[in-house]
Amino acid sequence: MPRRDRNPESPPAAGFTAPPDDGGLSIDRLAQAFAAMMGQPDPATPPPPADVVEVDASPDLDDAGDDAACRVSPVSILEALLFVGLPGGKPLSSSMVAGLMRGVRPPEIDALAAELGRRYEADNCPYEVASQGDGWVLRLRPEFARFGAVLERRTRQVRLDAESLDALALVAWNQPVPRDRLVELGCDARPATLRALVRRGLLALEQPAEADAPPAYVTTPKFLQVFKLESLADLPPPHEPPG
Repeated sequence: MPRRDRNPESPPAAGFTAPPDDGGLSIDRLAQAFAAMMGQPDPATPPPPADVVEVDASPDLDDAGDDAACRVSPVSILEALLFVGLPGGKPLSSSMVAGLMRGVRPPEIDALAAELGRRYEADNCPYEVASQGDGWVLRLRPEFARFGAVLERRTRQVRLDAESLDALALVAWNQPVPRDRLVELGCDARPATLRALVRRGLLALEQPAEADAPPAYVTTPKFLQVFKLESLADLPPPHEPPG
């Protein structure tokens, strides 16, 4: 009896390799999806060549070594920001801090600040997290504040040479004063001297309201404190000899 030729077309796959009747994922596609979900390479995809190295250039803020106490987290970031603080002791608002973190809302910052404060209290730390205005500050507890006051008084003792005093006087009586105007007024203070006065907080460089106007030097509240003045109105007339 002659042998009948088989159908050239392969029979449909059966068992685990067969596509599901309801149009769902096959076993191969399920394996691919599971591998992607677990962060693993697709088992059906060949590995990259040995001479190709893939590096993630983004920093891993959570990788801070083996010490879990040093790991970067929202509460440790908040603690670091409170430690540095804002100029003039201004409070850090929750919205400002939340804007520096991904996926953290301002109410969560309030909760973290309260948690940090409870931790400091439990450890009997000399400092505390306190609510001030619309934000938070890190400050000494009242019973330790006097030590900070002593240090602050000592740091206020600023020694100024004749060049610095000359620049301060010209700015105080003519402010706001652009750099070129200082030269016209006869001030030959070096740029390094002016930068030092700004760094010490006695002068500030502000941008006038006019867009095309150059930055100008002005005195600061610390200038009034150092020279024991209530306001600039207490300055003597510029040509009056000191009493």
